[in-house]
Amino acid sequence: MSIDDDAPLLQVMSHLGLTRDALLGVGGEACVFALGGERVARVHHPGTVRETVARRAQLLEDFHQGASAVPFSIPRVLEMTELHGRLITFEPRLPGRPLLQVLGEAAGAEREQLILRFLEASTRLRALRVSAAWYGDLCEAEPIRTPSYRSYLELRARKSLTSAGSAFDGIDPAPLAAALPEPERPSFVHMDFYPGNVLVEGQEVSAVIDFGGLPIVGDARLDPLSAVIYLTPFITTTATDRDRRLAREWLLAQHLDALFEPAERWLAARWSFATDDVRLHRWCRRVLLGHQGDP
Repeated sequence: MSIDDDAPLLQVMSHLGLTRDALLGVGGEACVFALGGERVARVHHPGTVRETVARRAQLLEDFHQGASAVPFSIPRVLEMTELHGRLITFEPRLPGRPLLQVLGEAAGAEREQLILRFLEASTRLRALRVSAAWYGDLCEAEPIRTPSYRSYLELRARKSLTSAGSAFDGIDPAPLAAALPEPERPSFVHMDFYPGNVLVEGQEVSAVIDFGGLPIVGDARLDPLSAVIYLTPFITTTATDRDRRLAREWLLAQHLDALFEPAERWLAARWSFATDDVRLHRWCRRVLLGHQGDP
């Protein structure tokens, strides 16, 4: 749905004095608008549950109050309200430009440095501490939570595959989950660490954004794995073969390369519900169905 077809969103924009030029981006959970240079308005999509928004706000507040820190900015909810039937959060505007955009301009050594900084940042998110004796969803209104990581992986993949309908008939989530190891301890996992959700200034990561409905308590290794996996042209449209080779070399140096394929297959199952995203759905089909997934 475009902005012009979304009457309540247009009403919200009018109420807040927003123009289309203020739109910073549209994600899976919300449209984000600039409110001057200091704040943003995150207008959540129709059907968003208040409890989900509140859980995200509390999670971010816990991160800001905790002693552990990451070397880049993360979001924080300053205020939550509802206008014209839409939930809205007001948040600080974080510094930097989306890496996805910057990669469309960068080349050579500068580009390699940006890719490496992006990958290194994926390993720092584990410093965001969550207190949980379970594995599972952090912000969803009806979370899946289990005492076993593999049990969570299976249930989460099964839910997505069921939502995808007949497109992935025959894909069994049990072996997908069993192919990934149980972690030593539960850790925070962003789950959507790709260049569109990372902001950079110069050659450094300045902020990580989104923290929407995807974060989980899981295996901390999943963020660096997914950071590499998401550098596919089907997901990161500006990614190149050279970017992918550099990322795989980096993953090998982190002693994580053996987990690449099982993590990729599970992530494809996790994203299989997104049938309205043509590029992402095509990637899921290629990973899980091989040549059957080709257009």
